[in-house]
Amino acid sequence: MRIVVAGAGQMGGLYAAAFASNGHDVALFDSSLVTVNAINANGLIIERQGGSTERYLLPAALDASQLGGCADLLLCQVKGYGTRDVAQRLRPLTDAKTVVVTLQNGLGNEEILRDTYPDNQLVLGMSTHTVITIAPGHYRHTGVRDTYLGPSRDEWMDAAGLVGRALEGNGFPVHVLAEHAIRTEQWGKFVANCAVLPVSALTRLGIDDLLRESGACALMDEIVRETCRLAIAEGIALEEDERVGFLHDLLEHAGGRASMLGDVLAGRRTEIETINGAALRVADRHSASAPLNRAMYALVKGLDRAIEIGDQ
Repeated sequence: MRIVVAGAGQMGGLYAAAFASNGHDVALFDSSLVTVNAINANGLIIERQGGSTERYLLPAALDASQLGGCADLLLCQVKGYGTRDVAQRLRPLTDAKTVVVTLQNGLGNEEILRDTYPDNQLVLGMSTHTVITIAPGHYRHTGVRDTYLGPSRDEWMDAAGLVGRALEGNGFPVHVLAEHAIRTEQWGKFVANCAVLPVSALTRLGIDDLLRESGACALMDEIVRETCRLAIAEGIALEEDERVGFLHDLLEHAGGRASMLGDVLAGRRTEIETINGAALRVADRHSASAPLNRAMYALVKGLDRAIEIGDQ
């Protein structure tokens, strides 16, 4: 298959490498000239947990017109605030047969992609792999975990299976689920992200240290519980104790640092709108209380503003 991956950062790079390992024709699109130039000059470099380093010679571009004709599969893996712009810019690389996939963090990306590609089958995904950046286009895969895929509508199950087969056999398991099940998995990750991402960004603690800091850990547990109650309001049955246990297991084994902390340290805008901001939109829709998500949102928005002021 011809596959275009939008977003050549940590997760986009990881999945582009997985597709390429299975013999697919993969190209990368990114808005960073530094990243695009590094991949074109040196290849996409992935350091594996076992100590090996793999180099993938894949084309990367800032302009969709440089990536050739229509893709069979388009994976959107950009930050949530960039989804609409990137989706519009990549329309020339799609036709009605292109399967569109999102493995992005947070909530809201699906709706943007549906709006931009109304005639295309849309596949949702969830991944808790952890990756850190060594240099532009050079990433270390620090935590290997499962990938879950499923259709945005149950009648698109075959498209989800197609994506699953394109990823299979790359050292990490892939599970293809029905629509409600993939939404449950998405929400399971979402409640963890609402806790881990802002707390890590605000404390500047790496993944390994978050569990050791008792106050931060207790706060994250309560954010998970609060967000589980929002999931239930949306018709997604999540059990609070089970999700807290998942959070602790994730932090115990993931390694590296949270993506939102990486954004703050690099002076980049965060994804807070599609994380705690999305949780607040759910809370407002159901007239539900979400004080911890509201506090995280306000504080990280302050970090975003400080970064913006610093760039002026």
